[in-house]
Amino acid sequence: MLSSRSNSSVEVVRPDDGRLESVWVALFIAAVVLLGALGIWARQTPATLADPSASLTTAERQLLLELSIAADEIEFMQGLLGEEALTLGNLTQQALLPLFVGQDLQAWQAIEQGCFLLAQPNTSTAFALSLQAGAATAIFYTPELVHPPHTCNELSGWLRMDNNL
Repeated sequence: MLSSRSNSSVEVVRPDDGRLESVWVALFIAAVVLLGALGIWARQTPATLADPSASLTTAERQLLLELSIAADEIEFMQGLLGEEALTLGNLTQQALLPLFVGQDLQAWQAIEQGCFLLAQPNTSTAFALSLQAGAATAIFYTPELVHPPHTCNELSGWLRMDNNL
């Protein structure tokens, strides 16, 4: 006969409701989403000014337009006359270099052969025109001219404003 006092232990079995697994799956999904967002953020390029001319004043925009037209005319003239056409004297004599209102042609300065600088009066902004032989004409702009460049190579920190990037 069986006694009512048997040494049997009772094991409690809980139903498999998936609560523990749901927590681990939720943590895994959150980790994957977080790593994906971190990867997207890390691969983003730094924000750049889409249109550098957007920060220019009306007078500066007008001068930029005139400079781009003058650059095309100078390139054409260079094709006809050769390298001797790229002197400051020739360009001012032909009135090919535009000016800010109130400036005279002596405002243009030659940085080196084929590279010219125009500083805006009463402000620290400046434009530079690079007409190097064998290279595309380049127009540069700086909102703060601390010291005038001595060579065209020093213009690398300036904003390039022409379409030949």
